[in-house]
This record gives sequence, C-alpha cells and structure tokens, in this order.
Amino acid sequence: MKVRSLSLAISAVLVTAVALPASAHAVGVGASHSPSTAPSASRATTALAAAPTACGAGTANPTSNNVTDYHLDTNVVAPGRWSYQSLDSDTPGLLAKGGTGAFAADEWAADLNKPEHAWYVKADGSIGTDYRPIADVYTVPDTADGKTEHVSGTFTSPGGRFRVLLAHDGDGTATTGPFSELYSYTGTSASFDLDVKVAKGDDVIFVSDQVSTWWVAGKLNATVTTEVAAPTAPVTATPGAGSITTGKKVALASKTPGACISYTTDGTDPRTSATKTTYAKPITITADTDIKAVAVAGDGAPSPVADLPFTLSEPFRSFAGENQASLDGLVGNVSWDRQDFDWGTIEPTKGVIDKAALAKYVAQFTEAKAHGITILPVLDYTAGWAANRTGYTYEFHGTTYIYGAVTSEANGTFTRPLTTKDSHGKILTTTATAQTNIGHTPPQDPKDFAKFVQLAVDTLKPLGITYYQVWNEAYPGSGFWEGGMDEYMHDIQLPASKVLHDNGVKLVYGGWIAGAPISEYIALLTKWNAWKSVDVFDMHYMPIGAMQTVYAAAQKHGIKHPAVWQTELGFTPEDKFVADIFPRVFHWALSKGGSNPDQFKLFYFADWAPNDPAAFGYNQALKSGDSLSPKGKTLVTLADLLRGTKATTYDTFTTSPGLKPDINESASTANGFELDGKHVVLAIDLKRQNQANIFFDQNTGDTLHLDFGTPMMTVTFKDVHDVKSLDRVDLYGNKTPLTWKNLGHGTVQAQVPIIDADPTVKTLNRSENEDIFYLSLQQG
Repeated sequence: MKVRSLSLAISAVLVTAVALPASAHAVGVGASHSPSTAPSASRATTALAAAPTACGAGTANPTSNNVTDYHLDTNVVAPGRWSYQSLDSDTPGLLAKGGTGAFAADEWAADLNKPEHAWYVKADGSIGTDYRPIADVYTVPDTADGKTEHVSGTFTSPGGRFRVLLAHDGDGTATTGPFSELYSYTGTSASFDLDVKVAKGDDVIFVSDQVSTWWVAGKLNATVTTEVAAPTAPVTATPGAGSITTGKKVALASKTPGACISYTTDGTDPRTSATKTTYAKPITITADTDIKAVAVAGDGAPSPVADLPFTLSEPFRSFAGENQASLDGLVGNVSWDRQDFDWGTIEPTKGVIDKAALAKYVAQFTEAKAHGITILPVLDYTAGWAANRTGYTYEFHGTTYIYGAVTSEANGTFTRPLTTKDSHGKILTTTATAQTNIGHTPPQDPKDFAKFVQLAVDTLKPLGITYYQVWNEAYPGSGFWEGGMDEYMHDIQLPASKVLHDNGVKLVYGGWIAGAPISEYIALLTKWNAWKSVDVFDMHYMPIGAMQTVYAAAQKHGIKHPAVWQTELGFTPEDKFVADIFPRVFHWALSKGGSNPDQFKLFYFADWAPNDPAAFGYNQALKSGDSLSPKGKTLVTLADLLRGTKATTYDTFTTSPGLKPDINESASTANGFELDGKHVVLAIDLKRQNQANIFFDQNTGDTLHLDFGTPMMTVTFKDVHDVKSLDRVDLYGNKTPLTWKNLGHGTVQAQVPIIDADPTVKTLNRSENEDIFYLSLQQG
C-alpha cells in the first residue's frame, strides 16, 4: 500500500487565513479561526459611519520563505529544513537513506526503483508507507521565533489517518514529544488551513498512519509560511455566525482602529470580487447568507478573510438532526448534531482536567455553531479512575446481580466475581471471571459524575448549549450500562437533572433503548417520580407510535407540552426510510400546535459509514464514503422541499385513492405542509399491498395497479390561491411540471403519475414495496 505524496511548495505568498475546513470526521484544534467576541452593533456602526466609499487594497503581508534549502538527498533535523521520520507514540526516529532488507524500518528512498525501500519520498509530493507512521517534519527557523506560521495544504490517500502535530520544544536539532494535535482526519481526502504560534526550533509534523492495508500511496501538498508583519484585526460579526432568524441585522467590525471593511454576501472573495461592498451599516439577513469580509487599516496589511455563514432558523431544520456528522454543514438542511462529551477524556485523573482535550471540544462546538449547527452533547461515560472497583449489587427483572471486587483490569475491561440469585435468594449462577466495561461500570461515588456534569455546563453553556443528554442507552444488556435501572436513576439521572436545572439548562433522557418495552420506561419514570426531572423524553429506534404513547403519558403526569425526541433512528439498509418516516413525524409534530421549535426531533444515525460492503454500517448511513447514500439523497430532497421560516400542517386536500396523515408506518399516507403561507408540499406514500403490487382503497373499493400501464391518482388542493406552479418531485429531487384544473373557490385539481420518470428513482421506488414522491405547489 502506498501513502501520499508531499509537494512542498514554499514560496513568498500572502498569508490569508480562511476558516478552518472541517474534515468528515475530525476537527482541527489550535487554529486561530474561532469566532471572537465582536463589539456591540451600535458601537460597530458608529465606528464605521465615516468609512470611505471603497476600501484600499492594503499592502501585501510579507512572508519569509522557510524551505529554500529543501533537498531529497539529505535527511537532517535543522531550522528551516524538512526531514523524514517514523513515529512510535511520542518517540520520533529520523529515517536513514539506503538501508537494507525488503522492509527495513530505518530507511527512506527517493528512487522508487530501489527494491529495499520501506518508505519513499518524491519531490512531486508523493509519499508511500507501510502501516507504520511516517512523518514529514518541518523545523521552525530562528527568524520565525514568536510569530505565526500559516500551515495549509491538502492530503489524499485511499484510507488511513492524517494528522498535523506540533512539537513545541524549541530544539532546532531534534524532534521530541509529546505533540500537540493541530488537525486530525480519517478518510481519503482533506484540506487544512491553520495558523500556529511557534518558537524557533519547534517542529510542525505531518503524519500518515493507521492505513488499512499493507501499502498505501497518496499525496500531501503542504505550504508553510511565517508571518512577518501583523495584519489588520479580522472582521467579527454581531450576532456571531450561525443560526439566525429572518430579518435579523448583522453588524461587522474590526478591532483595528480606522479599519475599512469590504464584504460579499455570495461567498466570493471580498478582496477581489466584483460583488464586494464597503461596509457602512448592518446587513439584514433574509436568506441563508455566507458573508465573507476583509478589513484594511490605511496602507497596512489586510486582515485574514473572515468567513461568516448565517443560516435561517427553520422548523424542519430544527426538527431534523444527525449523529456524528461533519462540522462544515450537515446533510440536507438539518441543523442538529449529536456528539459524545466524554468524561474520561476530559478528566483522565480525578481532579485533573485535560485542558487540551477540553479545548478541542470547545473548538468543535464553536465551529459547529458558526455553521448554524447545534450539537447535543452526550455526557458519558464513567472515567476509568471513577469506576466502581469494590463491588456492587442490583436487581433487574427478578434477578439479583452481585458483583465482587475487581480482580484484574486490562484493555478497558474489569474482571471480577459475579453471583446471581432469584427472587427467593436462591443462587442461580456463580463465576469468578465476569467482565464489565470500565467506562460502562457505575461510578464508585455518584458525586463525581455530578461534578463532571457541572463542568460540562460551565464549559458549554457560554457557547449557547441549552440541551444536555445524560448517558446513552442505560439499560442492563445494552452494552452501555453495567448496572440496574434503579441505580441509574439514583446515581446518574436524578443528580444530573438537579445540576442541569440549577444552571437553567435542560436534560435530555439518555435514549430509551430499542427492544426494552416503552411501558417499562413509563413505569420507571413513575416509580421515581422523575417525569419533571426530564425536559426531553428520548428513545432510540422506536416506531412513531411510541412517541405518541410517551407524549400522552407525560401529559397524564402534569406536563402540558412534553418534548419527545428520537436521538437515534435509522441505521437501516432501507433506502426510503427517511422519506417514509420523517414526513409522518414532522406532520404529527406540527399537529400538536406547540410554539417550542425544539419540542420534537429525529436524529438519523449515523452520518457516515465506509463505502465497503465488509465494513460495519455499510449502506446504513447518510453518507457512504465520500458520497451521499440513497438515504442521504432522500433527506436532501425532503429538507429542500420543506424550507421555510414558518411551517404548519396543510390538511385541506383530497386524493383518489384516498390518503390521509397516518403515523402507522405500515399504512399508506399523505402528509401536507404549508411553508411561509406560499408553498404547499404533499408527501405521498403508497404501500404495495400484495404480490401483484396493487394498492387498494378500502373506502371506495378502488384498486390501483402500481406496475401496469401509467397509473395516475387525482389530487385536489383546497384553500389555495394564485397558483404559480405545481410539480411532481421524486425522491432525488427531479421535478416534473404538472398541469392543473382550476375548480374555483380556491380549489385546483391535478392528475398525478405514480411511476417515476427517472429510471434510477423508479428502480429505487420499486425496491422496497412502496412508492414515495412529493407534490410541490407554489402560490403567488
């Protein structure tokens, strides 16, 4: 397997920082692109009232050239030089040239014809490695001491991990650990753009490792320049980039006195674009807007280009989410993501907080917010030092489990004795070698977990995080909780609820596990009088009807407008799952008439899986490798159709055959929505009811053969006006214009084909025993 190639193009270039591109499954930490606090709107406007009609271009920021002596024929650690090294944890080793043996671990080769190379490095940027980590190391020169290095480039390979590290050691003749991680990416293609404060002799390290096969090749194009003159302070926005309500005004400012700001709202470069505007007053946001802005003070160096994306807050965006998604925008106009906030990572030793790990979480949540994404943190699991080692007992479904003291621990697992007894005290089983996952073992002292919850709130509440999920799928046998449910309520749920509510934020129950009866969930909350300790009643992979059951039970226990989510849903090979389920639940949610946009949500699990039939999760995620899966494509289509800052149900329609809203997932259905009073969408789902693929209308006795001829259905829209267009939209967003007949009194009628015109979608629709499509009506 080959790994990448490295083209080291280091020339005197303008240092222009752009927002750090987030990888598919990792986020860079250490870059200087996090949004900063801007002055108030009134102050910013006043300061810029006398701005010139056009900003000057400024003077290009000079940079030093750090690699004029780059050569392949030597491999030494020295200031301003590149070297090739292997890594073993935090221990680096300089590669020697011309070793011997088929796979000598101590050699590198520029000549690929040499059969003995273990790694190769080519001047065009190509690098190859076996599974061992290889690093390209750039040593900071003396002239860059105390300055900012701009590290940018791209990386491609068939698979593996790519990292940018910093050895902040100040030693110009050696590379030493430990390393700070600036950027990490696992996958096939990434770009990075980092600003790093350095000292002379530090090392910037580009690492490839964790490759999946024996030999991987790829290409790394890296540029390192050092800032000589400080640029104008970057442009900031008030409010900060992210989700915003329509009509809100955004003020821009720079902390450099007298700076003139140029900006664009179409995503183009504000330094060179023909659409650039000189900032004079706050910008009104009425649509998704990507503001890019640059500041110049006199003839000084221009600021980095600030990327300030704003996304409108909309009902469907708030309703739909994903798990473990990338930060540069979720699939299909959804605005929620769900990520672990891991106790053991943050507090590896009691009372000792890993500040770098905490900073990485802060950067992740901040970057997400800047892209209009709200992350639901999952506060989990037990830190290794906090896990119960002395023994504990719990009862579950009539059996008592008695765990003894830990006898050994290895690879994240405790070994300990276990005795089980029946309800009469009779011993059922005994073993000396029962195993529990350390992270899923209950904490020795529940107060330690409560302190972690407080730390989470102290860290994330200032970032605007309101909802916190406590644990994940706590249930015996789930694999995430090695205790009883009473212990969970007493030691985890209720103490966490008190901390969260004392801090004015909200608790999301940790996902009632699929397979455990909903009646048991309801009974547990009732037994512990815990209904009002929960702000969101969450479950995983449950039928829609289960959401209605919990909603009704919460109302019986005094909660007027219960919030009910499913923070894991999907993970299925059914390609039409999103198109089938999401419209039903969204209509059901809107029908409740609440004013809380966070009352009901669905989070698809998961965002990504490898495009490899042998991989776990293959064809069950929204993205398959680098491409959208059919599920991802159907979510994009649905979310695009349901764009709007106001959404209500639209129920004044009829269809023949007769369809209506229905949360029974086995039933055919039509769910109607009105967006912003102008756009009506019907989601049609026809189940094929027998082997002949016939749909039967039980009300009229009519039958519709879904595979014979050109089956049509009649759809009548009432209470519409000034109809501008009516389209049939298939699962992948392909539109077919329809003609309609005006029946008067705000009523129009159309004949709608059932079978898709696009052959790919036609095959998809026939693959899972139902036909799904949409009708999109635009009014004047």
